[in-house]
Amino acid sequence: MKKIYKLSYSNKFFAFFILLIQLAVLYFGFLWFHSGALIYASYALSAVLLVWEINRTEEPTFKLTWVLLIAVIPVFGALLYLFLQMSGKTMSLGIRAGLERARKHTELCLPQDEAVMQRISLHSKETEGFVKYLRKNGGSPAFCGTSAQYFDEGEKILNAMKHEIESAKDFIFMEFFIIDPRGRLWNDFLTLLQKKANEGVEVRILYDGMGCMGLLPRNYPAKMKNKSLTFKIFAPAQPLLSTYQNNRDHRKILIVDGRCVFTGGINLADEYANYIERFGYWKDNGVKLTGAAAAGFTGMFLEMWNFDNPDSENYEKYIKASKQYATQDSGIVVPFGDSPLDDVSVGKRAYIELLNTARKYAHITSPYLVIDNEMYEAMKYAAQRGVDVKLILPHIPDKVYAFWLARTYYPELLEAGIKIYEYTPGFIHAKMSVCDDERAIIGTINHDYRSLYLHYECAAFIENLPAVLDAEEDFQNTLRQSEEITLERYKSFPWYTRLLGRTIRLVAPLL
Repeated sequence: MKKIYKLSYSNKFFAFFILLIQLAVLYFGFLWFHSGALIYASYALSAVLLVWEINRTEEPTFKLTWVLLIAVIPVFGALLYLFLQMSGKTMSLGIRAGLERARKHTELCLPQDEAVMQRISLHSKETEGFVKYLRKNGGSPAFCGTSAQYFDEGEKILNAMKHEIESAKDFIFMEFFIIDPRGRLWNDFLTLLQKKANEGVEVRILYDGMGCMGLLPRNYPAKMKNKSLTFKIFAPAQPLLSTYQNNRDHRKILIVDGRCVFTGGINLADEYANYIERFGYWKDNGVKLTGAAAAGFTGMFLEMWNFDNPDSENYEKYIKASKQYATQDSGIVVPFGDSPLDDVSVGKRAYIELLNTARKYAHITSPYLVIDNEMYEAMKYAAQRGVDVKLILPHIPDKVYAFWLARTYYPELLEAGIKIYEYTPGFIHAKMSVCDDERAIIGTINHDYRSLYLHYECAAFIENLPAVLDAEEDFQNTLRQSEEITLERYKSFPWYTRLLGRTIRLVAPLL
């Protein structure tokens, strides 16, 4: 009885209840429009929306999904389209304007070092062009003077994060999609953070409202003020059917003193360190950057923290802190972010860039696989040029519908010459692309529509640093624990899972 009482007063129950009301409104709206003379008006509306959607500048798969819904179920599809596309627009536009304002402030504090660009230009014109693209659209310049340490397990990177927090002197900035207070991991971090705050270290923690829904109460930031910790919720979850709800802060960043930064797949929950088992063994990864490039992630964090603050704070003192920690490493690091509110899919373009420039191999790990035609063609083109293209995906899923959906892409990828493996010990959550022992992208970006189009993401492009070789070594070790999937093996999967996956694929961009 106590559990039922607790559930009935939880954020999730409230949101679910409001969503049911909204769905009921849509349903009765459908019945109303589908009766009498209004039915002709509803079909006319559907026709107008079809013309509108077809002529929009948008990813073709999203367009096809909406066209299909409006054409097959014209009245309900049209109402759903209007409801989702119109609701949340004001909030999304407000966030976009705030981020653009904050980014302009960051750019003033983070000019591109021309000596670094000259070094890149002499080494590779291809890399020079790619770095300029990331600078224009992802927000950060390219850096030398940065060391990179690769971590092949969630527990290793989380322990390294704790160690750096213990040594913090000036500031600690954290940004995570999920913080789960129910287990051991977050309590360990919270104890450390409070200790550092009591020592006078500035501590800021930004977390996503949807990712932490049902985990942290809405008043959590207020509750933490007495611990001298500053918490902030990015886009608190609203019980609305809205495109705004889709745009979540999926980034994972820890910055300590401007000296070092961590990013990767890890969230602050026990399964990421394998303190508990949820879907077999949880395989994750991440990278620690020490030196100049930490400034790029500091800028990204401050932009997100201040998007709703019209009075810009002094970014410079935090960003310039990284200069004193510059190393002697000559490799290139470019921190970059991706926003769903512009017309540029930076994460997708970055992954395609590695595929298009690979000469020997392109090795990819991702927990999810939902790709559009452009990504498929890039993989296919690389494979048919003789590049060894391999994907490692989970064998034990965390979301069964996403698992069935991912497997629907196997036949066409296999026929194109791409090799597919499933990590048999459990769930692989690592997001990584490595090519030719030279370049890697490590961060938070999955190979699916959510990460590539709908979420705020971040990653580091790393070139000619030893961490790239470490990432490839981890890929090879993971490969030895994975089952190769052939066309024959795919055909042995239960027929109903293949059918359900194909059905789900019809609306994949909306999931």
